[in-house]
Amino acid sequence: MIRTLIIDDEPAIRRDLSSLLSKRKEFIEIGQCGSIREALVLIPATSPQLVLLDIQLSDGISFSLLQQLASIDFKIIFITADNEGALRAIKAGAMDYILKPVDETELEVALLKTLTALQPASPIQQQQLAIASKQLSEPDAVIRHIALRTQQYVELVQLEDIQYATAEGSYTKFHLANNKKLLISRPLKEYEDLLPESLFIRPHQSYLVQKAIIIRYHKNGLLILKDGTEIPVSTRRRDAIMASLSI
Repeated sequence: MIRTLIIDDEPAIRRDLSSLLSKRKEFIEIGQCGSIREALVLIPATSPQLVLLDIQLSDGISFSLLQQLASIDFKIIFITADNEGALRAIKAGAMDYILKPVDETELEVALLKTLTALQPASPIQQQQLAIASKQLSEPDAVIRHIALRTQQYVELVQLEDIQYATAEGSYTKFHLANNKKLLISRPLKEYEDLLPESLFIRPHQSYLVQKAIIIRYHKNGLLILKDGTEIPVSTRRRDAIMASLSI
């Protein structure tokens, strides 16, 4: 059975989560609390395999809690209100989350994913979480990395190394510096939402491009990159691209 903690500062949410969790015989609740202070005692004392963790606790943000732990050797399902900053940070760290009010079906899906993927957090996963923590605990911090998960591994990539990305059906192919390519099983639209608009533009439904490597724009609909790569610009996006590049 998967040892599970519930950490949320709203008693009603804790009751709901506890009730829903009890319907899954594969999980056993081993405790609950609502603050960072309590969690710093409860987590080491109970050694959970899974934590259902609210983003905003009574005495601070949950990423602050995670930064204070000696290690993160458990899975996390974040429970959060519809907070764009929180969601960006969670996605950047490749964490799972469900929105409040808690929906039974969404929780069920997240729990099933945990069942199939549960394993101690690897060093790379801890590094991902540290990046996500910094992005959320320091709202004005510049996002400098992104975690890209291939079928074989997770790679932390500096944003400046991303030349452009292309849609490959429901997949995304990242074209990186030094001619390296990564194929990721997530759609391009997700990365358009995640990557900073100040650094990347989407000139075409199949392309996402780093602005800093664009050296020329042809009004017939082509972006020319530093290495000579030509990126098409769709007709309906040409005005927006010109405005974005201050042309």
